[in-house]
Amino acid sequence: MKPAKKILLILAFLLFPAAAPCSKDLTDYPLKVEILANHWDRCRPRPVRDPAWWVYRLSGQGNIIDGSAEHAFDFKYENTQVARHTLANQSYPARWKKPQQELELLMPDVGYPGKYFACELDTLVCKGVYVQSSQGVVEISQEDYKAGKIPGGGSGTGQAAPPATSKLSVESNPASADIEVDGEFVGTTPSVFDLTPGQHTITLHKTGYKAWQKKMELLAGEITLNLDLEPASAK
Repeated sequence: MKPAKKILLILAFLLFPAAAPCSKDLTDYPLKVEILANHWDRCRPRPVRDPAWWVYRLSGQGNIIDGSAEHAFDFKYENTQVARHTLANQSYPARWKKPQQELELLMPDVGYPGKYFACELDTLVCKGVYVQSSQGVVEISQEDYKAGKIPGGGSGTGQAAPPATSKLSVESNPASADIEVDGEFVGTTPSVFDLTPGQHTITLHKTGYKAWQKKMELLAGEITLNLDLEPASAK
Protein backbone atom coordinates (compact mmCIF):
# COMPACT_ATOMS: atom_id res chain seq x y z
CA MET A 1 0.00 0.00 0.00
CA LYS A 2 1.32 3.47 -0.88
CA PRO A 3 2.33 5.70 2.10
CA ALA A 4 -0.19 8.37 1.13
CA LYS A 5 -3.04 5.85 1.11
CA LYS A 6 -1.95 4.50 4.52
CA ILE A 7 -2.08 8.02 5.95
CA LEU A 8 -5.58 8.60 4.53
CA LEU A 9 -6.86 5.34 6.00
CA ILE A 10 -5.40 6.15 9.43
CA LEU A 11 -7.02 9.60 9.38
CA ALA A 12 -10.36 8.11 8.37
CA PHE A 13 -10.36 5.60 11.21
CA LEU A 14 -9.46 8.36 13.68
CA LEU A 15 -12.38 10.45 12.46
CA PHE A 16 -14.80 7.50 12.19
CA PRO A 17 -13.64 4.79 14.62
CA ALA A 18 -15.11 1.36 13.94
CA ALA A 19 -17.10 -0.10 16.80
CA ALA A 20 -15.61 -3.19 18.40
CA PRO A 21 -17.49 -5.47 20.82
CA CYS A 22 -16.06 -5.61 24.34
CA SER A 23 -16.98 -6.63 27.88
CA LYS A 24 -18.52 -3.97 30.15
CA ASP A 25 -19.37 -3.68 33.83
CA LEU A 26 -23.10 -3.02 33.63
CA THR A 27 -23.13 -1.51 37.12
CA ASP A 28 -21.43 1.49 35.50
CA TYR A 29 -24.48 1.96 33.26
CA PRO A 30 -27.42 2.76 35.57
CA LEU A 31 -29.76 4.15 32.90
CA LYS A 32 -32.11 2.18 30.65
CA VAL A 33 -32.80 3.33 27.11
CA GLU A 34 -35.68 2.33 24.83
CA ILE A 35 -35.28 3.01 21.09
CA LEU A 36 -38.70 3.49 19.48
CA ALA A 37 -37.77 4.91 16.07
CA ASN A 38 -34.67 5.68 14.05
CA HIS A 39 -34.02 7.26 10.69
CA TRP A 40 -30.80 6.40 8.93
CA ASP A 41 -28.53 7.50 6.14
CA ARG A 42 -25.58 5.31 5.19
CA CYS A 43 -22.53 7.30 4.18
CA ARG A 44 -19.04 6.30 3.08
CA PRO A 45 -16.58 8.45 5.03
CA ARG A 46 -14.10 10.28 2.83
CA PRO A 47 -11.27 9.84 1.95
CA VAL A 48 -11.74 6.06 2.31
CA ARG A 49 -12.65 4.42 -1.01
CA ASP A 50 -13.44 0.96 0.30
CA PRO A 51 -17.17 0.41 -0.47
CA ALA A 52 -17.37 -2.36 2.13
CA TRP A 53 -16.73 0.06 5.01
CA TRP A 54 -19.57 2.35 6.01
CA VAL A 55 -20.52 4.71 8.79
CA TYR A 56 -24.22 5.05 9.58
CA ARG A 57 -25.70 8.43 10.45
CA LEU A 58 -28.87 8.00 12.47
CA SER A 59 -31.42 10.09 14.28
CA GLY A 60 -34.49 8.98 16.17
CA GLN A 61 -36.64 8.97 19.27
CA GLY A 62 -36.66 6.95 22.46
CA ASN A 63 -37.08 7.05 26.24
CA ILE A 64 -34.51 7.30 29.03
CA ILE A 65 -35.39 5.53 32.28
CA ASP A 66 -33.53 6.70 35.40
CA GLY A 67 -34.93 4.84 38.38
CA SER A 68 -38.64 5.67 38.52
CA ALA A 69 -38.30 8.66 36.15
CA GLU A 70 -38.87 8.26 32.40
CA HIS A 71 -38.39 10.96 29.75
CA ALA A 72 -38.60 11.14 25.99
CA PHE A 73 -35.46 12.09 24.08
CA ASP A 74 -34.38 12.79 20.52
CA PHE A 75 -30.98 11.53 19.42
CA LYS A 76 -28.47 11.48 16.58
CA TYR A 77 -25.15 9.72 16.16
CA GLU A 78 -22.61 8.23 13.75
CA ASN A 79 -21.30 4.69 14.15
CA THR A 80 -20.47 1.52 12.25
CA GLN A 81 -23.22 -0.21 14.26
CA VAL A 82 -26.94 0.57 14.47
CA ALA A 83 -28.91 0.88 17.71
CA ARG A 84 -31.85 -1.39 16.89
CA HIS A 85 -35.40 -0.88 18.06
CA THR A 86 -36.28 -2.31 21.47
CA LEU A 87 -39.39 -4.34 22.18
CA ALA A 88 -41.75 -3.73 25.10
CA ASN A 89 -39.99 -4.19 28.45
CA GLN A 90 -36.59 -4.37 26.72
CA SER A 91 -33.92 -1.71 27.02
CA TYR A 92 -30.23 -0.95 26.51
CA PRO A 93 -27.95 -0.08 29.45
CA ALA A 94 -26.58 3.45 29.24
CA ARG A 95 -24.89 6.27 31.14
CA TRP A 96 -24.45 9.99 30.72
CA LYS A 97 -21.17 11.32 29.33
CA LYS A 98 -22.57 14.86 29.51
CA PRO A 99 -25.87 15.06 31.42
CA GLN A 100 -28.79 15.76 29.09
CA GLN A 101 -26.43 16.14 26.10
CA GLU A 102 -24.31 13.02 25.41
CA LEU A 103 -25.29 9.45 26.20
CA GLU A 104 -23.20 6.27 25.97
CA LEU A 105 -25.42 3.30 25.10
CA LEU A 106 -24.44 -0.39 25.09
CA MET A 107 -25.91 -2.60 22.38
CA PRO A 108 -25.50 -6.38 22.84
CA ASP A 109 -23.37 -8.17 20.25
CA VAL A 110 -25.73 -10.82 18.85
CA GLY A 111 -24.43 -14.34 19.50
CA TYR A 112 -21.77 -13.24 22.00
CA PRO A 113 -23.22 -13.04 25.54
CA GLY A 114 -21.58 -10.38 27.69
CA LYS A 115 -20.16 -8.47 24.71
CA TYR A 116 -21.43 -5.01 23.76
CA PHE A 117 -20.99 -2.30 21.16
CA ALA A 118 -20.77 1.21 22.60
CA CYS A 119 -22.70 3.96 20.80
CA GLU A 120 -22.37 7.62 21.73
CA LEU A 121 -25.57 9.59 21.15
CA ASP A 122 -26.10 13.34 21.04
CA THR A 123 -29.36 13.84 22.93
CA LEU A 124 -32.15 16.34 23.50
CA VAL A 125 -34.27 15.38 26.51
CA CYS A 126 -37.98 16.21 26.42
CA LYS A 127 -40.51 16.76 29.23
CA GLY A 128 -42.96 14.00 28.24
CA VAL A 129 -42.70 10.33 27.26
CA TYR A 130 -42.67 8.82 23.75
CA VAL A 131 -45.19 6.05 23.06
CA GLN A 132 -46.16 3.92 20.07
CA SER A 133 -49.62 4.81 18.82
CA SER A 134 -51.71 4.34 15.70
CA GLN A 135 -50.23 7.67 14.62
CA GLY A 136 -46.66 6.42 15.03
CA VAL A 137 -44.28 7.59 17.76
CA VAL A 138 -45.81 10.53 19.65
CA GLU A 139 -44.91 12.43 22.81
CA ILE A 140 -47.49 12.53 25.59
CA SER A 141 -47.42 14.24 28.97
CA GLN A 142 -46.15 12.54 32.11
CA GLU A 143 -49.67 12.70 33.53
CA ASP A 144 -51.26 10.98 30.50
CA TYR A 145 -48.52 8.36 30.43
CA LYS A 146 -49.02 7.42 34.07
CA ALA A 147 -52.79 7.29 33.50
CA GLY A 148 -52.34 5.04 30.44
CA LYS A 149 -53.94 7.56 28.06
CA ILE A 150 -52.32 6.60 24.74
CA PRO A 151 -53.50 8.37 21.52
CA GLY A 152 -55.29 6.15 19.03
CA GLY A 153 -55.43 3.11 21.31
CA GLY A 154 -51.69 2.45 21.24
CA SER A 155 -49.55 1.30 24.13
CA GLY A 156 -46.76 2.73 26.19
CA THR A 157 -43.49 0.95 26.79
CA GLY A 158 -42.79 -0.81 30.04
CA GLN A 159 -46.46 -1.15 31.02
CA ALA A 160 -47.57 -4.48 29.54
CA ALA A 161 -46.23 -7.97 30.10
CA PRO A 162 -43.40 -8.95 27.74
CA PRO A 163 -44.91 -10.29 24.49
CA ALA A 164 -43.89 -13.43 22.65
CA THR A 165 -41.24 -12.64 20.06
CA SER A 166 -40.13 -13.83 16.65
CA LYS A 167 -36.36 -14.35 16.55
CA LEU A 168 -35.50 -13.69 12.90
CA SER A 169 -32.08 -14.75 11.61
CA VAL A 170 -31.13 -13.23 8.24
CA GLU A 171 -28.13 -14.38 6.18
CA SER A 172 -27.24 -13.64 2.58
CA ASN A 173 -24.82 -14.64 -0.12
CA PRO A 174 -22.92 -12.37 -0.49
CA ALA A 175 -22.95 -11.03 3.07
CA SER A 176 -23.07 -7.40 4.27
CA ALA A 177 -26.43 -6.66 2.64
CA ASP A 178 -28.55 -3.93 4.26
CA ILE A 179 -31.66 -5.22 6.03
CA GLU A 180 -34.88 -3.23 6.32
CA VAL A 181 -37.89 -4.29 8.38
CA ASP A 182 -41.10 -2.46 7.48
CA GLY A 183 -39.09 0.18 5.64
CA GLU A 184 -36.62 0.91 8.45
CA PHE A 185 -32.95 -0.03 8.42
CA VAL A 186 -32.07 -2.51 11.20
CA GLY A 187 -28.60 -3.82 10.31
CA THR A 188 -26.59 -5.87 7.83
CA THR A 189 -26.35 -9.58 7.11
CA PRO A 190 -25.74 -11.81 8.95
CA SER A 191 -27.90 -10.58 11.86
CA VAL A 192 -30.49 -11.82 14.33
CA PHE A 193 -33.44 -9.67 15.42
CA ASP A 194 -36.28 -9.95 17.91
CA LEU A 195 -39.54 -8.81 16.27
CA THR A 196 -43.13 -8.65 17.39
CA PRO A 197 -45.07 -11.57 15.84
CA GLY A 198 -47.30 -10.56 12.94
CA GLN A 199 -46.93 -9.29 9.40
CA HIS A 200 -43.62 -7.65 8.46
CA THR A 201 -41.99 -6.67 5.18
CA ILE A 202 -38.34 -7.78 4.97
CA THR A 203 -36.09 -6.10 2.39
CA LEU A 204 -32.43 -6.66 1.52
CA HIS A 205 -30.29 -4.23 -0.48
CA LYS A 206 -26.72 -4.56 -1.69
CA THR A 207 -24.91 -2.53 -4.32
CA GLY A 208 -24.59 -4.51 -7.55
CA TYR A 209 -27.45 -6.88 -6.68
CA LYS A 210 -31.20 -6.85 -7.13
CA ALA A 211 -33.21 -5.93 -4.08
CA TRP A 212 -35.00 -8.81 -2.32
CA GLN A 213 -38.32 -8.14 -0.62
CA LYS A 214 -41.04 -10.27 0.92
CA LYS A 215 -44.05 -9.67 3.14
CA MET A 216 -44.06 -12.37 5.81
CA GLU A 217 -46.34 -13.47 8.63
CA LEU A 218 -43.93 -14.10 11.51
CA LEU A 219 -44.94 -16.45 14.30
CA ALA A 220 -43.41 -16.64 17.76
CA GLY A 221 -40.21 -18.68 17.74
CA GLU A 222 -37.07 -18.89 15.62
CA ILE A 223 -37.17 -18.14 11.88
CA THR A 224 -34.20 -18.28 9.49
CA LEU A 225 -33.79 -16.61 6.11
CA ASN A 226 -30.77 -17.69 4.04
CA LEU A 227 -30.86 -15.83 0.73
CA ASP A 228 -28.82 -15.92 -2.47
CA LEU A 229 -28.91 -12.40 -3.92
CA GLU A 230 -29.19 -12.08 -7.69
CA PRO A 231 -26.64 -9.89 -9.47
CA ALA A 232 -28.20 -6.76 -10.95
CA SER A 233 -26.80 -7.63 -14.40
CA ALA A 234 -28.36 -11.11 -14.39
CA LYS A 235 -31.20 -11.64 -16.88
